[in-house]
Amino acid sequence: MTEELPTGWVKPVAKPTPESMRARVAELRAELTAAEGQLREMEEGARLEALVKVHNLMRAFELTPADLGLVPAPKRRGRPRKTAA
Repeated sequence: MTEELPTGWVKPVAKPTPESMRARVAELRAELTAAEGQLREMEEGARLEALVKVHNLMRAFELTPADLGLVPAPKRRGRPRKTAA
């Protein structure tokens, strides 16, 4: 296959200016922000859906968090206390 080179006059393409590049970057950042917002909403919906499924399964099989080997979260934050050895 041979590449076809344009023949005749080819319209020149203007180089992007710094201002046009900044405007394009701003547009892309706005699109990214919107897309990230949609992604967060989708992730939150999927997380909620998974929690509902787990809750329903636990209720159907009469399971408790202890049955699943889950321990309650510690009430005190920070470093654990020293114990006498």
